[in-house]
Amino acid sequence: MLIQFSVENFLSIKEKVVLSLLASKDNEHPNHLIADETNRYLKSAVIYGANASGKSNVLNAFWFMVNYVLTSHNQQIHKAIDRSPFKFDPETPTRPSSFEVIFTTKDIRYAYGFSVTDRAVTEEYLYYYSDGRKVLIFERKNAKDFRFTVDIDEQNTLKERTSANKLYLSVASNWSYAKVIPVLEWFASCQIITKNSVADAYRLEAEQLKDADYRRAIASMLRAAGFGIQALQMRDSGPALSQHSDIFTNIEAIHTVRDTNGNTFAYALNMAEESDGTNSYFKLIGVVKKTLDQGTLLVTDDMDAHLHPFLARHLVSLFDSAEFNPKGAQLIFTSHSTNLLDLDLLRRDQIWFTEKGEQTAATDLFSLYDFSVRKDMKVEKGYLIGRFGAIPFIKGGL
Repeated sequence: MLIQFSVENFLSIKEKVVLSLLASKDNEHPNHLIADETNRYLKSAVIYGANASGKSNVLNAFWFMVNYVLTSHNQQIHKAIDRSPFKFDPETPTRPSSFEVIFTTKDIRYAYGFSVTDRAVTEEYLYYYSDGRKVLIFERKNAKDFRFTVDIDEQNTLKERTSANKLYLSVASNWSYAKVIPVLEWFASCQIITKNSVADAYRLEAEQLKDADYRRAIASMLRAAGFGIQALQMRDSGPALSQHSDIFTNIEAIHTVRDTNGNTFAYALNMAEESDGTNSYFKLIGVVKKTLDQGTLLVTDDMDAHLHPFLARHLVSLFDSAEFNPKGAQLIFTSHSTNLLDLDLLRRDQIWFTEKGEQTAATDLFSLYDFSVRKDMKVEKGYLIGRFGAIPFIKGGL
């Protein structure tokens, strides 16, 4: 379960911004919350903002963090770190980019973060919480200065295997250091769909479509969405599937149609012949199903692109439901569909905005809860007239 993500000096984000899934004192929609012994957390959050305001960059920053944790142990010793600092300032390109997550896994709360320049990891740390106390697992400064309080001999060996441009967490987990394995597994469980990761997110679900039971489950979700698809089948003939083929093009959707005499006939359409909206939903629901089944985190940019507003509302309601989300899966997504700005659908602390400073060109991130908003307010209308900012300022002209 993600509690908080923060990032500084990355893409359009100059100063530190924080996306928190720690619930406010708002008592609306209690089913939208995950509760433990001490706190309540949000099952979903949506980010709105004008084009180029940085809402996608918040998600891209999270993807960068997850990807670097999972891959940096393979980084060649002298290879540059492929980060993208804020560029509209003469000083920020040489400053570190910083990332931090606070989350729980296996009933333990962790705080993990790192800072990187183009050449080195300048800071890295991992803590867990025990009986309310913050306990250090490792701490790293200036690329090579480490501090350990547990398993000191083992960790001293691992640090020698960690070059300046690699994350210690990535290296230590690659060498099966037990204290960090749950942390790496949490990062690996995150499903992320951005322009950087869309292919990876869909690849596993595509392979699962070879399984008949999985196809039946996905077809059931398509029927519920009203696309007219009754079943899915693998194509019987045509080019053989290769390791690099797009398995989605080898799936056929079965439609049933009645003629004027009341006779029912079944017809098969290749998924490539279905609408953009059908294909967007078809690709997305496999990832949604996996996230709900496993109780993990889904982060997706423009989730409702090509989707009818009712379908977008339906997907959000699956995560916020006690019935369909008993394992506490979480959803973070960006959107332009203002019909979701409805306090009958979302809590005030589930709605976030990005706005780019007119003078600084830097992204700010803030929540609807930061405003004095009545519980009966028409939030969509308030947003569109500019009450919360985060909308484009159109100056007119060609």
